[in-house]
Amino acid sequence: MRVILSLLLVVTLLALTEGFAGAQQPANILRIGILGDDYLSRPVLGLRRGLRELGYIEGQNIILETRRSSEPGSGLYPLAADLVRLRVSVIVAQFPGALEVAMKATKTIPIVMTYPSDPVAGGIVASLERPGGNVTGVTGLASGLGGKWLELVKETVPEVKRVAVLWSRGSGNEVPEWKDVEATARALRVELQSLEVRDRGDLAGAFKSATTGRADAVIVLPHIFGIPREIAELALKSRLPGIFWRRDFAAAGGLMAYGANPYEQSRRAAYFVDKILKGAKPAELPLELPKNFELVINLKSAKELGLTIPPRVLAWADDVFR
Repeated sequence: MRVILSLLLVVTLLALTEGFAGAQQPANILRIGILGDDYLSRPVLGLRRGLRELGYIEGQNIILETRRSSEPGSGLYPLAADLVRLRVSVIVAQFPGALEVAMKATKTIPIVMTYPSDPVAGGIVASLERPGGNVTGVTGLASGLGGKWLELVKETVPEVKRVAVLWSRGSGNEVPEWKDVEATARALRVELQSLEVRDRGDLAGAFKSATTGRADAVIVLPHIFGIPREIAELALKSRLPGIFWRRDFAAAGGLMAYGANPYEQSRRAAYFVDKILKGAKPAELPLELPKNFELVINLKSAKELGLTIPPRVLAWADDVFR
């Protein structure tokens, strides 16, 4: 009798354990990979909100597999490979370096990007309407964005005569923002110093060239290899007021940043994740242009540079670091 009771107890415990495991992890749960850098927290919050709004609950019908690295290049390759090994349903790539690594890691898993630049000129997609391949998502493309950066520099530091522009081709052959900067420079009668950055090792030399070239300020375009804090510190050390394309740079000590709001971009990325999970092909999902832009100013860095931000520029700011 004791043997029978013991067996019944074991069977009951096994059944309860299996039921608990099943409740914890349903068979149809979907894994979504997120690939980015150390400044991923705010975009992930946007993505989570967007997914919740569409009925996705973590632990119930989705699992978010977040992978981040402080190394924008080499550090991302094993993380992307890990997401491919896990057979995630979608990879959300949160900045240019992550996107390029994800594209090299897989040609079959759908990739949803939040991209700061022109993905057509960058060689990422065939067109905005029909991307082709396995990549779609939200782009930061906006007409005249490069010119807006130079206008903000001139408005903030009116005596600026020469501006160093750090740029990289990324995966494409064109740098669309450069044309905007160049056209605005002619209108404002500002001289430009073109400095190409091929990899992270070029950064210190580029800032040194900007200093010896007597630049009064610096604009850092998307696709630049490097960590926001490293680049922001180089700008401060070089005594160059800088404007950047992502708020992370201002948070890390850069003077200003202006670009598409990463929180809202990631929130909208959830729409593409939803469509793909429901059977849509990324090749046929038109890319979405940004609707929300933000200006972020670091007043502590302004003080360190000996600058007073004009009241009109401060009034435009969406966020200020003090």
